Amino acid sequence: MRIITFYFFILSFFVYAKEPIVAILDNIPSNAYQEFHIKNYAFSCSTYGVVPIEKLYLNATLNSTCQKKISNFYKTDPNSKYFAQRVLKVQQQYHLEFKNGECTLYALGQKTFSELLLENGLAIIKPLFRDDEFKYLFNQAQKRAKANKKGMWKDNVIKSCIAELYK
Repeated sequence: MRIITFYFFILSFFVYAKEPIVAILDNIPSNAYQEFHIKNYAFSCSTYGVVPIEKLYLNATLNSTCQKKISNFYKTDPNSKYFAQRVLKVQQQYHLEFKNGECTLYALGQKTFSELLLENGLAIIKPLFRDDEFKYLFNQAQKRAKANKKGMWKDNVIKSCIAELYK
Protein backbone atom coordinates (compact mmCIF):
# COMPACT_ATOMS: atom_id res chain seq x y z
CA MET A 1 0.00 0.00 0.00
CA ARG A 2 2.89 2.30 0.83
CA ILE A 3 4.42 1.87 -2.65
CA ILE A 4 1.11 2.59 -4.36
CA THR A 5 0.63 5.75 -2.29
CA PHE A 6 4.15 6.84 -3.11
CA TYR A 7 3.61 6.11 -6.82
CA PHE A 8 0.54 8.36 -6.91
CA PHE A 9 2.39 11.03 -4.93
CA ILE A 10 5.28 10.97 -7.41
CA LEU A 11 2.87 10.91 -10.36
CA SER A 12 0.86 13.88 -9.09
CA PHE A 13 4.04 15.75 -8.19
CA PHE A 14 5.38 15.29 -11.70
CA VAL A 15 2.12 16.21 -13.43
CA TYR A 16 1.63 19.40 -11.46
CA ALA A 17 5.18 20.52 -10.75
CA LYS A 18 6.69 19.49 -14.11
CA GLU A 19 9.88 18.60 -12.27
CA PRO A 20 12.06 15.76 -13.52
CA ILE A 21 11.99 12.60 -11.46
CA VAL A 22 15.40 11.13 -10.81
CA ALA A 23 15.58 7.61 -9.45
CA ILE A 24 18.39 5.17 -8.78
CA LEU A 25 18.40 1.91 -10.71
CA ASP A 26 18.52 -1.07 -8.33
CA ASN A 27 17.99 -4.12 -10.53
CA ILE A 28 17.51 -5.09 -14.18
CA PRO A 29 15.42 -8.28 -14.26
CA SER A 30 14.81 -8.02 -18.03
CA ASN A 31 14.56 -5.70 -21.00
CA ALA A 32 10.84 -5.35 -20.21
CA TYR A 33 11.13 -3.79 -16.77
CA GLN A 34 13.59 -2.39 -14.28
CA GLU A 35 13.54 -1.75 -10.52
CA PHE A 36 14.31 1.67 -9.03
CA HIS A 37 14.19 3.53 -5.75
CA ILE A 38 13.80 7.12 -4.63
CA LYS A 39 14.95 7.49 -1.03
CA ASN A 40 13.30 4.56 0.81
CA TYR A 41 10.63 3.81 -1.78
CA ALA A 42 11.20 1.02 -4.29
CA PHE A 43 9.18 0.53 -7.48
CA SER A 44 9.28 -1.25 -10.83
CA CYS A 45 9.03 0.36 -14.24
CA SER A 46 7.71 -1.25 -17.41
CA THR A 47 9.01 0.13 -20.69
CA TYR A 48 6.69 2.81 -22.07
CA GLY A 49 4.84 2.43 -25.36
CA VAL A 50 6.51 -0.74 -26.55
CA VAL A 51 6.09 -4.50 -26.32
CA PRO A 52 9.52 -6.03 -25.63
CA ILE A 53 10.29 -9.42 -27.09
CA GLU A 54 10.07 -10.98 -23.58
CA LYS A 55 6.44 -9.89 -23.29
CA LEU A 56 5.69 -11.23 -26.77
CA TYR A 57 7.06 -14.59 -25.65
CA LEU A 58 5.10 -14.64 -22.38
CA ASN A 59 1.84 -13.54 -24.02
CA ALA A 60 2.09 -16.04 -26.89
CA THR A 61 0.24 -19.32 -26.84
CA LEU A 62 2.30 -22.15 -25.37
CA ASN A 63 4.44 -23.84 -28.06
CA SER A 64 3.12 -21.49 -30.73
CA THR A 65 5.15 -20.53 -33.79
CA CYS A 66 5.76 -17.18 -32.10
CA GLN A 67 7.32 -18.77 -29.01
CA LYS A 68 9.43 -21.11 -31.14
CA LYS A 69 10.71 -18.23 -33.30
CA ILE A 70 11.62 -16.19 -30.21
CA SER A 71 13.40 -19.20 -28.64
CA ASN A 72 15.39 -19.67 -31.84
CA PHE A 73 16.15 -15.95 -31.91
CA TYR A 74 17.59 -16.12 -28.38
CA LYS A 75 19.65 -19.20 -29.32
CA THR A 76 21.23 -17.39 -32.27
CA ASP A 77 21.63 -14.08 -30.40
CA PRO A 78 21.79 -14.80 -26.64
CA ASN A 79 23.22 -11.34 -25.85
CA SER A 80 19.96 -9.67 -26.89
CA LYS A 81 18.34 -11.11 -23.77
CA TYR A 82 20.75 -9.00 -21.69
CA PHE A 83 20.56 -5.78 -23.69
CA ALA A 84 19.31 -3.75 -20.71
CA GLN A 85 22.23 -4.93 -18.56
CA ARG A 86 24.68 -3.72 -21.22
CA VAL A 87 23.04 -0.30 -21.69
CA LEU A 88 21.86 0.57 -18.18
CA LYS A 89 24.04 0.67 -15.08
CA VAL A 90 22.88 -0.42 -11.63
CA GLN A 91 23.20 2.29 -8.92
CA GLN A 92 23.18 5.04 -11.55
CA GLN A 93 20.57 7.81 -11.49
CA TYR A 94 18.09 8.03 -14.36
CA HIS A 95 15.48 10.57 -15.35
CA LEU A 96 11.99 9.02 -15.44
CA GLU A 97 8.55 10.14 -16.51
CA PHE A 98 5.45 8.17 -15.55
CA LYS A 99 2.88 7.66 -18.31
CA ASN A 100 -0.11 5.32 -18.32
CA GLY A 101 1.32 3.12 -15.57
CA GLU A 102 4.65 2.74 -17.37
CA CYS A 103 7.95 4.60 -17.25
CA THR A 104 9.71 6.62 -19.85
CA LEU A 105 13.32 6.01 -18.91
CA TYR A 106 15.83 8.38 -20.46
CA ALA A 107 18.77 6.04 -20.98
CA LEU A 108 21.01 7.99 -23.34
CA GLY A 109 20.56 11.75 -23.06
CA GLN A 110 17.20 12.54 -24.66
CA LYS A 111 16.88 9.00 -26.05
CA THR A 112 14.53 6.73 -24.15
CA PHE A 113 15.17 3.10 -23.34
CA SER A 114 12.07 2.23 -25.38
CA GLU A 115 13.69 3.85 -28.44
CA LEU A 116 16.86 1.85 -27.86
CA LEU A 117 14.87 -1.39 -27.69
CA LEU A 118 13.02 -0.48 -30.89
CA GLU A 119 16.24 0.50 -32.69
CA ASN A 120 17.79 -2.85 -31.87
CA GLY A 121 14.74 -4.87 -32.88
CA LEU A 122 14.07 -6.02 -29.32
CA ALA A 123 10.60 -4.49 -29.07
CA ILE A 124 7.77 -3.26 -31.25
CA ILE A 125 5.48 -0.30 -30.82
CA LYS A 126 2.30 -1.18 -28.93
CA PRO A 127 -0.75 -1.54 -31.13
CA LEU A 128 -2.83 1.66 -31.11
CA PHE A 129 -0.03 3.69 -29.49
CA ARG A 130 -1.19 7.33 -29.58
CA ASP A 131 1.35 9.47 -27.71
CA ASP A 132 2.16 12.43 -29.98
CA GLU A 133 5.33 13.21 -28.04
CA PHE A 134 6.93 9.84 -28.82
CA LYS A 135 5.03 8.42 -31.80
CA TYR A 136 7.36 9.83 -34.46
CA LEU A 137 10.56 8.91 -32.57
CA PHE A 138 9.33 5.37 -31.93
CA ASN A 139 8.24 4.90 -35.55
CA GLN A 140 11.62 6.09 -36.81
CA ALA A 141 13.51 3.77 -34.44
CA GLN A 142 11.38 0.79 -35.48
CA LYS A 143 11.82 1.61 -39.19
CA ARG A 144 15.62 1.69 -38.73
CA ALA A 145 15.59 -1.73 -37.07
CA LYS A 146 13.38 -3.15 -39.81
CA ALA A 147 15.51 -1.65 -42.61
CA ASN A 148 18.73 -2.91 -41.00
CA LYS A 149 17.15 -6.31 -40.17
CA LYS A 150 18.11 -6.02 -36.52
CA GLY A 151 16.85 -8.19 -33.71
CA MET A 152 13.53 -9.83 -34.34
CA TRP A 153 13.30 -8.24 -37.80
CA LYS A 154 16.26 -10.37 -38.91
CA ASP A 155 14.35 -13.65 -38.88
CA ASN A 156 10.83 -12.25 -39.26
CA VAL A 157 10.03 -13.21 -35.67
CA ILE A 158 7.48 -10.41 -35.56
CA LYS A 159 5.50 -11.85 -38.47
CA SER A 160 4.72 -15.01 -36.52
CA CYS A 161 3.84 -13.03 -33.38
CA ILE A 162 1.61 -10.32 -34.87
CA ALA A 163 -1.63 -12.22 -34.21
CA GLU A 164 -0.63 -12.67 -30.56
CA LEU A 165 -0.51 -8.88 -30.08
CA TYR A 166 -4.17 -8.41 -30.83
CA LYS A 167 -5.53 -11.08 -28.47
